Amino acid sequence: MYNNIETLIRHQGWARGSKVHYLIQKNMVEGKSKDEIQQLSLQNKIFRPRSFVETWRLFDKIKKDIKWVV
Repeated sequence: MYNNIETLIRHQGWARGSKVHYLIQKNMVEGKSKDEIQQLSLQNKIFRPRSFVETWRLFDKIKKDIKWVV
């Protein structure tokens, strides 16, 4: 269970943790869809296409364990 961002970063590391945190912010906080986030992140060169798919898969897997986002 991830009760705070520090736990996420400690478990996933800085690089992956910050990418997952970006997806948390855009999806769970701002309410954007996967397609909207993918388009925006690729346009701004935050992710490469394959990296986005892999990171989204991880995010989708741990999404139910993220407890600090209300």
